[in-house]
Amino acid sequence: MILELIISEFDFWLKENIRIARIKSEIDQVELSHRLGVSEGYIGNIENLKNRAKPNTRMISRIANALNLETYSDLLPKQVLENDIVRVKLELLKINTRKQVVNDDGEVPERFKLLSIEPLSSNEISRWNALKKPYLIDSKLQKKIFI
Repeated sequence: MILELIISEFDFWLKENIRIARIKSEIDQVELSHRLGVSEGYIGNIENLKNRAKPNTRMISRIANALNLETYSDLLPKQVLENDIVRVKLELLKINTRKQVVNDDGEVPERFKLLSIEPLSSNEISRWNALKKPYLIDSKLQKKIFI
């Protein structure tokens, strides 16, 4: 299945890195939520690329501590990103999302193949912000933003 999202490029990588760090720490979403004192749904929402929920800087610090990370850089993008809001095209891979574990190499199996990341123009960003929709976009929404 192909998904297309409009999202802050920083948020895209932050959400994915939180999920990867949590799985590498061998902690499920429920356990992390208990360690942080937040609702179980909150962790799912901040890891879900289709959801606009995101952690603030205080929560990023708390997550790093709860996962016993040595550095915040484990959660942040690996480089300074050039783009703000982007259109991301992903191919979802068939993995068991309920049983998220590291493979024999100690890596988290990928849940998607990144097909493209394209920056939005300032006009597209303005139209997108005015709509206040979730990150996942459909054909009707694309017409309102890009046509």
